Amino acid sequence: MQLDVIQIAPVPAAPRPCCAKHEAGSLGWTCPMHPDVTSGSPGNCPVCGMKMEPIGMAAAMKTGDETRRLIASAVPATIVFALGMLAMLGHAFPSAFPPAAWATNLPGRAWLELALATPVVFFGGWPILRQGLEGFRRGQPNMFSLVALGVLAAWGYSVVATVAPSLFPQPYRQHDGVVETFFESAAMIVVLVLAGQLLESRARRGTTEAIRTLMNLSPPTAERFVDAGEGRSEAVPLVAVRVGDRLRVRPGSRVPVDGLLLEGDTESDEALLTGEPLPVAKHPGDRLLGGSINGAGSIVMEASALASDSLVARIARLVREAHARRAPIERLADRVSAVFVPAVLAISLLTFLAWLAFGPEPRGSLGLVSAVSVLVIACPCALGLATPLAMTVAVGRGALQGILARSAEAIEKLAACDTIYFDKTGTLTIGSPRIVASGLFGATADDGEAARRLLADCAAVEQASEHALAKAFVVAAKESGLRVPPATGVTVTIGRGVEGTVEGRRVVVGTADFVADRMADASMPAVPPGRESDTLVAAGIDGRPVGWFAIRDVPRPDAADAIRDLAARGYRLAMLSGDAPPAARHVADAIGLAEAHGGLSPADKLARIERAIAAGGVVAFVGDGINDAPALAAADVGIAMGSGADVALETADVTLLSGGLAAVPRAVDLAKRTMRTVRRNLLLAFLYNVLAIPVAAGAFHPLVGHVTSPMLAAVAMTASSLSVIASSLALARRRRPTDYSGTTSPS
Repeated sequence: MQLDVIQIAPVPAAPRPCCAKHEAGSLGWTCPMHPDVTSGSPGNCPVCGMKMEPIGMAAAMKTGDETRRLIASAVPATIVFALGMLAMLGHAFPSAFPPAAWATNLPGRAWLELALATPVVFFGGWPILRQGLEGFRRGQPNMFSLVALGVLAAWGYSVVATVAPSLFPQPYRQHDGVVETFFESAAMIVVLVLAGQLLESRARRGTTEAIRTLMNLSPPTAERFVDAGEGRSEAVPLVAVRVGDRLRVRPGSRVPVDGLLLEGDTESDEALLTGEPLPVAKHPGDRLLGGSINGAGSIVMEASALASDSLVARIARLVREAHARRAPIERLADRVSAVFVPAVLAISLLTFLAWLAFGPEPRGSLGLVSAVSVLVIACPCALGLATPLAMTVAVGRGALQGILARSAEAIEKLAACDTIYFDKTGTLTIGSPRIVASGLFGATADDGEAARRLLADCAAVEQASEHALAKAFVVAAKESGLRVPPATGVTVTIGRGVEGTVEGRRVVVGTADFVADRMADASMPAVPPGRESDTLVAAGIDGRPVGWFAIRDVPRPDAADAIRDLAARGYRLAMLSGDAPPAARHVADAIGLAEAHGGLSPADKLARIERAIAAGGVVAFVGDGINDAPALAAADVGIAMGSGADVALETADVTLLSGGLAAVPRAVDLAKRTMRTVRRNLLLAFLYNVLAIPVAAGAFHPLVGHVTSPMLAAVAMTASSLSVIASSLALARRRRPTDYSGTTSPS
């Protein structure tokens, strides 16, 4: 047919909600602490009692709320903490530090601290209090239960001491009759925990945007025939399409649902769904995939599936199901909480009872102070910061190296993985076909100029086409510095080839059969053997076959080095490709990859990954296309190339923003260093609690003659958090690993 310019009417955009809140819950609701717990309606998590959040919006909403609470709490908490510290120094050294003496003698200091600390506790700390008290109500105290109890105990004791100091016996009072308060402890606990929660929420942000991106592949409407006899059609919402409906798909539009081609010839770009880099010729009776892009032909199809059952929708469901898995570190924290929280509560109660029974006077006062100190000093801020802070530093560190990690689970699993699967097209290869070999039929040694002229003539008739093979000719001519002459009378036969006139010569380019049909002599010379893995294109001029071109998707320049590096580390490496097995095997041989599997659908890739995980392996998958989304989500670690499809980037746990495949070994190194830091942080946090709780309980009172106040307990708690912070920040001071040139570069 003659290649004409077709004006395509824009497809109406899908109606969007007037504001984000109307989308909340459209994908369901989930618990932020237990993402495997989902519901079709809002409510509380049956496991931990936390308020469930809308999937796809939870992290962003929660991050904004926590940021506001942290900002609103930080300033008053800092003022209260400064007043409390100065007052403590003033009592200990009344003449050595004038500001401390001023704070000690400040009129109404306790009332000022009450006014500043109360909003911090009940506004800034409300999510913490709610989660902690809900754990007590359900009989399942969690990590927030200790925080809530410590904060309320310190605040409540201080309120009574401020409002009614006369209720306290004389031993509780200082020389000026004032009872010591602990507002600074309550306020700073809230601020520290909010900071840790904010870091965690940012790590969880955007984990379900992949589902929305996938669903956007399907057009919002479909053009359905009303009367097939008259050819009248109307635009209907995609959800209104039923199995058996006849639909028109215009050139350049997306196929609305899976179906069968009834009328017309076209080419379908299925690269985003199947991984096949070349458009696929479609003729009546062939299957069409919803979400693929129709080529230059206007076609009529019959719907064979509802929108909810299309390939795009099935991929979206696979992504969502794979995301509903908890990180091992999170499950470890739950197990620790189940023992740690009740144990601290028991120790606090025993501390109070022991002081009442055996302590010196004032027994009640010392017992209460020690019990509250135990609750405060055992506050798991350092434990809560141990993982998210190290991960946050690792994310920033990785970004400098072109590596974006999205979760603690990704980094933990990547550090432990033993198997890495690779997609082929766009991952191990550059993702666009190139001419890798060519020749003339009956060529002689001095035919170099004739070969260049043939390439220029072929590029002339191909340059008006959007076909991937056509682009290969145009790119090759440009790289060879050739002048591409204009072509006239260009005609395209979908799935077979193209022909046109170039400077008076009739040029035909396409399959061998297509070229032979247009030659004066229908016989075609044989193409040299050994090209089974390439796409072969023949060319003829003025009724005579002239030459051939071999086209294939070539490996990335850094693929062989990356594969060699990972293989030397002992990883099992394999390719999973939707391309033909010979093409997959050819690429694997070129880059030194021993194991390659071709002809796989997205479901086949998913099944192989699930089998490897079921066999006990820790599997990473590196891909770039929409067809890779299920595999990226199901693998223990999904790694997306930064040049890939948006959905692949959203689904993946790790995105290689730059550096190509060379970034994969660097990502592994970063993950291993990060997990060493996390384990060190957890060890510091646990050692702190093991050593600090006996001190807070008053174990050294017989030796030093006093007990630890809740304020000092809060200072010690802050010090433990700072040690974890220092340990995490050490990640940023590491030098980059050696690159493939044998050099290193500083951060």
